[in-house]
Amino acid sequence: MDENKSLENASEKAKSKKKKYSRTRQRQHGSDPTISTNDLSQKFEALKICDASVKKNRIFGLQPNFGKFKPVIFLSQYYLTEEIKLAHSKNFAPRFLTKNKPFLKDFLDCCQLQPDYVKEKLRMMLQIEDIHTMQLYCKLYQTNLTINDSGYLLSFEMQKQKNCNFMDIVSVKMDEVVFVPLLSTREAKNQIRYPVDLLQVHKHEYESDADIRRHVRTLEKFEKDTAYVNKYENIKEKNNEKKKKSPKPPPPFDLKKKYNVIIRPNRYNFRVQYRALELLDKVGTKYIFPTKSLPKVEAVNNFNLEIINEHICENPEQLQAVRRIVNGANPYAPYIIVGPPGTGKTTTIVEAILQIYIHEPNSRILITTSSNSACDTVTLKICEYFENNQKLIEISEKRNGYDLNSKPKIPQNILRVFSKSWIKRFGIKNLNPILRCNSNICDENCSWPSVHVLQNYSMIAVTLSSMGHLLTGIEGHWPFTHIFIDEAGAATEIETLIAITSVDTNKCRVILSGDTKQLGPVVMSKVASKCGLKHSLMERLQACDYYKVEKDGTYDDGAQTRLRRNYRSHPNILQLFNHLYYNDELIAEVEMGSLINFNNLAFLKNKKFPIIFESVYGTLSQDITSCSSYNKQEAYKVISIITKLKDHVDLNKIGVISPYRLQCDRLKDMLRRRNLQGIEVGTAEIFQGREKHVIITSFVKSFCHLGFVTDPQRLNVMLSRAQSLLILVGNPKTLAKNNDFMYLIEECKRMGTFHKNK
Repeated sequence: MDENKSLENASEKAKSKKKKYSRTRQRQHGSDPTISTNDLSQKFEALKICDASVKKNRIFGLQPNFGKFKPVIFLSQYYLTEEIKLAHSKNFAPRFLTKNKPFLKDFLDCCQLQPDYVKEKLRMMLQIEDIHTMQLYCKLYQTNLTINDSGYLLSFEMQKQKNCNFMDIVSVKMDEVVFVPLLSTREAKNQIRYPVDLLQVHKHEYESDADIRRHVRTLEKFEKDTAYVNKYENIKEKNNEKKKKSPKPPPPFDLKKKYNVIIRPNRYNFRVQYRALELLDKVGTKYIFPTKSLPKVEAVNNFNLEIINEHICENPEQLQAVRRIVNGANPYAPYIIVGPPGTGKTTTIVEAILQIYIHEPNSRILITTSSNSACDTVTLKICEYFENNQKLIEISEKRNGYDLNSKPKIPQNILRVFSKSWIKRFGIKNLNPILRCNSNICDENCSWPSVHVLQNYSMIAVTLSSMGHLLTGIEGHWPFTHIFIDEAGAATEIETLIAITSVDTNKCRVILSGDTKQLGPVVMSKVASKCGLKHSLMERLQACDYYKVEKDGTYDDGAQTRLRRNYRSHPNILQLFNHLYYNDELIAEVEMGSLINFNNLAFLKNKKFPIIFESVYGTLSQDITSCSSYNKQEAYKVISIITKLKDHVDLNKIGVISPYRLQCDRLKDMLRRRNLQGIEVGTAEIFQGREKHVIITSFVKSFCHLGFVTDPQRLNVMLSRAQSLLILVGNPKTLAKNNDFMYLIEECKRMGTFHKNK
């Protein structure tokens, strides 16, 4: 009884907290806006409220039995070909890339994907990116090192190298460290033809002879120039063979010896992408290369939709998207939802998923993204609806059934599947309790559920990389009826294929949602980027005739929906990025009462135009160990602005964005020393998908070439995060060399908010 009362009290608290939120926030965040992923203080306050809800789902004190995931297909290492290694040594000169592959010549001339030889073209780009990443790790090779016992870890001092910042290259908790005895180095010397050969798995990693045994550990942490690895070795079987019941233990690690040390990347993400290309067949190829001759999908209304989030009914584009998807999305090609900043893209796909769940009891839905944060955002919103919406609660109890004591069984509505590596790196401490309760985390441990268990859930949510792992657990296709790939504009085409090749596209509907005018896929190799790896599948499809938008703005809504009502930003802030990047198509729908009023802010001269340009003629500086840059004068200006703002707005409602990580690090340190807590600082990549009432940008570049700062996708993200106030800090003489920056500067001058600051 006491527990029931506490649950009721928690529910009442959540309801009362809901009422404090504006209608606009409800539109953007769904049924329970008590959890804002954009405001850390609100988030952690909401976590306390959620604790009772978590207990409700675990009311029996039982944990779900997830079984054990058993791969039936072992993932190859997919080593780089000799041809690509040779081409790399020749700076990817076309004649070496096209050797024995004449069909690549025309492709390299235009770099436009066509159905013919598409697998080979994509594989070439992936190998170029792969070898670029591996080449960076070759710089970390260390010789003749002493290994130290540091308690439960082993450690060694890295030998410093010029223009090489170790932390810019390695990934802790992911990368492997290989300790190579000097005898093994001598024996393998003739096997190293190219530098990257050094990073391949070597047969001495399985040897029982202590003199040549290579010991492999996981890189646990990096502090200054000291690397730490776990003391004990995971026993691996050669060539991905199944583990034996009693594998022979490795010989002990001899700390008296000296070792050469190899640090190599965890290539799992590359390997699952290579496998996706293997799985791409003629049917899949036809699906991702739709032609204008495909039949037009007529609108039908098979279901009388009872919309869960009533605000969608007020938005014709959102309602159109939901109806199209639920009544049978495009069977001939992916259905696309274009969601510019603040237009409620996540709200739309969540509603569509819930409507499929309601109307199609046998549906099986995959929700996937390239990042964990984006995957968590969608999953959490769905979980909140199952916690709070009475209709969904009743349907869930009916479908999941009751036990012998007439109590509802543990629901199998949605499962967020985290990878073990992600949990190892970031832990579970800050995970939302509702999200954790609906995940594969039990008793603080994370385990891969069995295929049988996963197939019993109505929805599973995983990253694209983790979906690549799940593909090894089944021969043939997964029985999904719908796949939702969110933030599809931020994933490479090959990453997206991991999900698409997991199903029979004749029986499954694929929905891509995102915005290709914001940051795209992260590609490190300039050559791979130029060849087209930087373009997402969503971006390429939107350029096809099948998804053509007419001059008057009309389009085939059987192929796509384009959201255009912005609920986030002040109309004048919206106008900046709307004019620059969206052809003035977006419509301001924000409730002005939900924004912060800065009428009392002295340095905002025009109260109707909450955009300020602060001129700073600073000096561009670089750290000797990093390729990143910083600008000390701009950093001091940002701190000065925050000091003036702190009496007008809570610090946790301020975000600071800079294109350069080093500038972000300097700003964080300056804020910490001044005890200005709660302000989030990060790059545009960190802030994509986020929002803050106040955004301050520091562009860093001064009296130099602008470089990637002028990237329109990056600038779009930086401008479109602000809700109530946008402050731009930079050198106007330098920035004005770019037309987009010139427009921003001229607008601020025209409206009287350009500050010269001599």
